[in-house]
Amino acid sequence: MFDFNNKKSRICLICLLISFAIMTIVFYATDDLLGDKEFSEYTLDDWSVAILPLSVLIVSGISTLVFSLIIIIPIIIKYPALINYVTKKKFADIDIGTDFLVFDHNEFKRACCRNESQNGLWISVKEYDLKTKKWKTLEEGRYIENADDIAAVLQMDYAYDKVKFYHPVEHPQ
Repeated sequence: MFDFNNKKSRICLICLLISFAIMTIVFYATDDLLGDKEFSEYTLDDWSVAILPLSVLIVSGISTLVFSLIIIIPIIIKYPALINYVTKKKFADIDIGTDFLVFDHNEFKRACCRNESQNGLWISVKEYDLKTKKWKTLEEGRYIENADDIAAVLQMDYAYDKVKFYHPVEHPQ
């Protein structure tokens, strides 16, 4: 569910890693800086030295938590819709007479295809929307002359990364 193509997601992941690295470095550097003293043995000078790393540790810990939540909360919110899609909607609303389906790499876009001898290959391209939990039609009734070109057409026109073919016997109705 994590989208590496999304700029916000990449920035949050990088900030998460940076703040976690800062927190880890400051934690271990502070341990070496102050030695093995107990809290009751700290003097005023020790506390004046420890306050800067302690404040950096608190700030980096809070930022790590915030960036983690920014990444995790959308995943948690979309999880029920994703489970509903996988269990019920993936093969729902398939056009009548479909010979085979073509999905993209994450299977949120699909093309219902059927062979028509006089016109070539008929396709209907749809995309699943996790917010509305419905298939929305991107293009209906397009004809492709050569069935071997289906992968190239879908990659060029609809940004399919990879192409997965399913035949009607492979999926439940």
